[in-house]
Amino acid sequence: MDGSQLALVALVLAGLTAVVVPFVFRAPGRALRKRFIALGTLKGKTRKEIVKAVGEPGTETPLPDGRTLLQWRATGYHIALVFETNGRCVGVTHEYGRRIIAGS
Repeated sequence: MDGSQLALVALVLAGLTAVVVPFVFRAPGRALRKRFIALGTLKGKTRKEIVKAVGEPGTETPLPDGRTLLQWRATGYHIALVFETNGRCVGVTHEYGRRIIAGS
């Protein structure tokens, strides 16, 4: 194998690595995102409904006004939801990662 063939093989391997590694690395985030998408509209859903569908949140933060901020994270995806004192979701305060919106 001469130098140009070796360089071509190295370039192809680098390209494959650049595509495959992030795809595999972000699999947990894609799975979490899909579970949230399957829920449809989050506003108005209860905490219990959401946790049953997507699992327990990674963090729970009480807010000064009595509401609660719950956050879920997985590699490549992060979502934060605010819940009223009655346990109903007010909506998404932050979302990072690609998301296809189903029913808004």
